[in-house]
Amino acid sequence: MKTALAPSSGTSKSFLGANEFFSSFSDKKSWEPEWLSSHRKTNWNLYQSLSGTKSKDDRWRFSPRSRFSYSKVSRLSSSSSHLSFKAVDESGVLVSSIEEVTRDQPDYLMNFQELKGPELGAQESFLLACAFAENGFHIRVGRNVRHTEPIVIDHTSPRSDEVAFHRNLIVMEPNSELILIERISSGNHDESGFLTNLTNVKVGNGAKLHRILIQNLDLNSTFHNLENFEIQRNSCLRNVSIQLGSAQARIETKGNLLETGANFENYALTLGKKDQLIDTRTMQHHLASNGRSDLVCKNALLDDSKIVFSGLIKVDERASFSDALQTNRNLLMSSDCEADSLPGLEILANEVKCSHGATSSRVDDKELFYFLSRGIHKSESEKLIALGFLDEIIQKINLADQIEIVRGLISGSFPKN
Repeated sequence: MKTALAPSSGTSKSFLGANEFFSSFSDKKSWEPEWLSSHRKTNWNLYQSLSGTKSKDDRWRFSPRSRFSYSKVSRLSSSSSHLSFKAVDESGVLVSSIEEVTRDQPDYLMNFQELKGPELGAQESFLLACAFAENGFHIRVGRNVRHTEPIVIDHTSPRSDEVAFHRNLIVMEPNSELILIERISSGNHDESGFLTNLTNVKVGNGAKLHRILIQNLDLNSTFHNLENFEIQRNSCLRNVSIQLGSAQARIETKGNLLETGANFENYALTLGKKDQLIDTRTMQHHLASNGRSDLVCKNALLDDSKIVFSGLIKVDERASFSDALQTNRNLLMSSDCEADSLPGLEILANEVKCSHGATSSRVDDKELFYFLSRGIHKSESEKLIALGFLDEIIQKINLADQIEIVRGLISGSFPKN
């Protein structure tokens, strides 16, 4: 199903047209419960209120905001084929679509109205996802349930002139465990549209979530990925993000360490090629004592690609004895690539251990000479150097089959000898 949009006038607001478009969309959703209709309208109105706002926003520093504009698309895609997974409804584990849950239990997801995004700059994308999302998944793992078999979710981008919004909710009840693999890809070259993926995660006391996201979209696609994690007492969330595709991607990840003993591990890598732009914004927000967070972001850049990394460690007054680390390392593999890093600290508590650092360097001539002197072609040598540089993040996946898949995707990104 496709809903036509008004012609774009070249601004990020215009692609949706006037209120007539939202009214038409709402009519299609007349079966939805009143709370959801109201939620969509509220966020639509908030989006409209941003129209014409052109004030400088440091949360987009170094990033040409126009490259992420929704004015590039002319249709809203509502095809269910852009999201696929194996439904699970067994003792203690539920995996289903947001639409299915809404139809079967109309009031079950009423807390959607209270959920926030990462709020790191892409507010328009958050509001549009709240207003227009028709796809999405819901996972709930019950108390004391350990689901050892990884759950796999596949997202695909829509056609080149379309935009799709996915909204997802993961709830880990106390002392539960789960491994989740999300794969973001394009079915074929024509599926190179705009995909916005909004995910909220709640990790209950003592629960453990290991999430792996592998993004390998067509190099003409645009990707917005917004993640807001809430981590409770003595719980652990490990998030591993692999960014390989899309022409431009805006990645926003916020970990909220809400209670004492919360643990947030965020590991990310990017392999940039051609004229890709990958814009990554993160926050490690410590709101309670004795929390631990670790962020490592590594980027290898080829051709004319560009990476922007902006990360903030924020420690509230009541978050004493916090331990937070943040590392960003960039490997520049061509003379035309570019890396901009903005690490930051905001510490309001005493008795904390926090550090951050960012480095950018080129391929070591001695390391390259070592490979060349042994008869290894230059492109193969550079691939081996990049794989070695990124291996620290690849190993965090901790699943042998997925590690090999990621290595294969990275290897395939380099030119053949």
